[in-house]
Amino acid sequence: MARLKIRSQIGVDEEARTKAILDDCGPSSAACAASYVLGKEISAAEGIAAKAKATGFTERQGVSDNGSSLAELAKTVKALGAQAKYPKTWAGAIDALRKGHALILNVSNGKPPFFSGVKMSAWHVRHMKIRPGDYYGHMVAAAYDPAIGFQYACPTMSGKGAEEYAIPVTEEQLRAIASSKGDAPEHRALIVYREIK
Repeated sequence: MARLKIRSQIGVDEEARTKAILDDCGPSSAACAASYVLGKEISAAEGIAAKAKATGFTERQGVSDNGSSLAELAKTVKALGAQAKYPKTWAGAIDALRKGHALILNVSNGKPPFFSGVKMSAWHVRHMKIRPGDYYGHMVAAAYDPAIGFQYACPTMSGKGAEEYAIPVTEEQLRAIASSKGDAPEHRALIVYREIK
C-alpha cells in the first residue's frame, strides 16, 4: 500500500479550469483508483480516454455533457486494467480499503458537513468564493494505508506541490464525505481492485 496520488481533471481540461464545467471528475477518479491498486502511473487523460473507449461516448467541450455514473466507471476501470464491484454495506467498503483496494465515491462536493475539518482543493475554495452555495455532484477516490490512514482524493486538486497527494482523513470524515448525498453511502460507492490470478 502507499500514498494515493491525485489525478487532476483541472490539469488536463481547460473547461474545468476556466468555466467550472466538471464533467471529467469520474474518469479522473477512475484513473486515480486504478493507479493505486495496480501500482502504475495512469494519468487523468488516460482515464478520460478509457471512459470514451469503454462507453462509446466522447464529450463535447464547453458544455456539461459527460457526467459519469458508477456503472460507466466500472467499465472505465476495467478498460484501465483493474476490476470493480459494488459494496453490499459501508462496512464492506471500509474493509475493502483496509485490504488495499480503492473506492470511487459519488458525492455532493463541499456541501456541509462534507468538509468538516477536511482540507479543500484550492480550485474548490476559489469556486465557493465566486459561487457560494454552488455544491455540485462529483466523483472522488479514496484509499487506505496503515501508516497514513484513510486518504481522500478530489480530482479538482492540482496534482502538484501541496496537492500532489490525497488528503489524510479519519474514518468518520470519510463516511461524512461518502454520505454527502444522503445516508447509506454504500449505494454511491464502487470498489476498485486488482484481480489476483
